[in-house]
Amino acid sequence: MAVSGPIIVEVHQSTTDVGALYYHTGKIQEDGTVVWAASSFPYDTGLAPSIAISGNKIIEVHQAGTGVGPLYYHLGEINAGGTVTWAASAFSYDTGVSPSVAVAGQTIVEVHQSTTGVGPLYYHAGEIQTGGGVNWAASSFPYDNGLSPAVAVAGSTILEVHQAGTGVGPLYYHAGEIHANRNVIWAGSAFNYDDGMLPAVAASGPTIVEVHQSTTGLGSLYYHTGGLQSDGTVGFAASAFNYDSGEAPRIAVAGPTILEVHQAGSGVGELYYHTAAY
Repeated sequence: MAVSGPIIVEVHQSTTDVGALYYHTGKIQEDGTVVWAASSFPYDTGLAPSIAISGNKIIEVHQAGTGVGPLYYHLGEINAGGTVTWAASAFSYDTGVSPSVAVAGQTIVEVHQSTTGVGPLYYHAGEIQTGGGVNWAASSFPYDNGLSPAVAVAGSTILEVHQAGTGVGPLYYHAGEIHANRNVIWAGSAFNYDDGMLPAVAASGPTIVEVHQSTTGLGSLYYHTGGLQSDGTVGFAASAFNYDSGEAPRIAVAGPTILEVHQAGSGVGELYYHTAAY
């Protein structure tokens, strides 16, 4: 899920296996509620979609199939009425599993696993071209080890979160800085900030909001807030707090509004959204 002004674009799988990927648009109201479009629409085929927005430009990434294999990106554009016009085709940009993407201006930062188990995590930087398309760096590079990476960008600062191992356990954040020519300088170490699994993170200015599961199945969802420090580290609050129940949470921040979406249970089923303000 990603937000541009009041417009929300959410993407999801329609099945637990490779199949149609759908997008659903919505608009944040002044009272913090969301008016969603009457239906969602298919835009591609694959698994594990992730989306980011810069202005009216959308970049979406996904796996082409199960296991380690081609990763694809798909561009789109938000129209004046809040609908989306997608490019006719998606294009392969890397190989891996569990991609996550963020964008700041024209600069894209994507992270993914290189294996289906605990192992090297890679980042791949790119730049959205004015005429359309993405100019990706020639290769991706390892920056850490773990599982289930998720990434957010605030200005030139990158914040990535991931599991250290399988199941519920330590969650780590790793900060980096975008330099010229799509070069990323990562901090020398990642830091433990909580325990859980399947973390997701969003940034708005210096404000960080992270969400995660507390169990391996349906159970409590927690949020953890933090602030970017001048040295590039994050000052996380001493504790995380329970805000809902479900699985696979994702989060975005728009101005003072926090928007979170999650599954109500395992497998294909109802999707819920939850709003908050900070």
